[in-house]
Amino acid sequence: METVAHTLPFLITGKKDLFLADLCLRSLEQSSPGALVILYNQGVLSNGELKDYLKRYNLQVHLLGQGINIGIAAGRMACFNYIWSRYPGVRYISEIHVDMIFPPGWVEGLIDFFNLYPEEPMVCPGILTSRGELHPEGKGKPVVPKIPTHDIEHMHNLLTTLTREVVLEGFVHPVLHRAEMLLAVGGYDLRFLKGKQGYEDDSLLLGYRYYMGLKYNWKPKCYLKVRVYHATLAQRPTLAGKEEAMAANLRGLVYQYGVKGLLELSEIYRDNPHFKTLAEQLIGELLFFSN
Repeated sequence: METVAHTLPFLITGKKDLFLADLCLRSLEQSSPGALVILYNQGVLSNGELKDYLKRYNLQVHLLGQGINIGIAAGRMACFNYIWSRYPGVRYISEIHVDMIFPPGWVEGLIDFFNLYPEEPMVCPGILTSRGELHPEGKGKPVVPKIPTHDIEHMHNLLTTLTREVVLEGFVHPVLHRAEMLLAVGGYDLRFLKGKQGYEDDSLLLGYRYYMGLKYNWKPKCYLKVRVYHATLAQRPTLAGKEEAMAANLRGLVYQYGVKGLLELSEIYRDNPHFKTLAEQLIGELLFFSN
C-alpha cells in the first residue's frame, strides 16, 4: 500500500521549465524511487509527448489533464480527488512544483514531524530559494551566494548543511498533508476559487484553522530538519492574466470567509500587513454603505 502520493500541476512554457522539471523529477526519484506521482498536464506538451518524457524517470506517474492550464486550485483538486478515489489508503499527500529539488529523506523527515505532533494537519520544510534566502526564517537575507542547481549531488549536500531541529510558524511550498485531514476540509473549494492562481493557499489555511479550532490559535508550521530547494516565483507570475486571476480568487476568498477570514489570515501572517489592510478597507467600505 502506498503511504505518500505527490501531486504536481505540470506547466511547461519553455526550455527553462523543462530544465527545472528534469531536476525536480530526477531528485524525486533519487529520494523516493518508484514514488507515486499524480501529475496534471497543464500544457504546453501533449499527453503523448509528456508520456514519452516521463519514461526516463523511475516514478509511478498517473497522468491527468489534456495539456490545458485549468489553474492551480483546479489542477490540485483533480489530483486530490484521484487519490481519494483510487488510493484511499494513502496517508500523506504532498503538493510539489516543477522548480524544486528534493534531498534524500525529505519525505521521511516530514513524516517524523507528524509522529512528534500527531494533531497537526500539515507541515512544510524549510526552503532555499534561487536568491539564496532561507524561508520562512530568512526572507530578504541571502546566505548562499551561488545556487548550484545543475548539480543535484552538490545541492543535496548544501541543503543538508542548512537544516536544524527546529519547528517555526510559517508557510512555504512544498507541503505535506495528512490525507484524512485534507479530505475533512475538502481541499480547495472551486466554487469560490475561479481564478487560475492566487490566494488558494490562504483559502486552505483558513479551512485548517477553523478545522483545528480557533481556541487553539492554529498556524502552519515548518520543520527545519528538512530543507528543500524551491526557486519560487519561477513560472506562474509570467503568465498572462495573473492580476485578473488573483482578483477573482481574492473575491472568492472574501465571499467564502468574509472579513473575519481576512482577520484570521492576518493572525497567521503576523509579519505581513496585507490581509489586515484588506480587512480594514472592507470594513470601511461596509460602514460607508451602511450609513
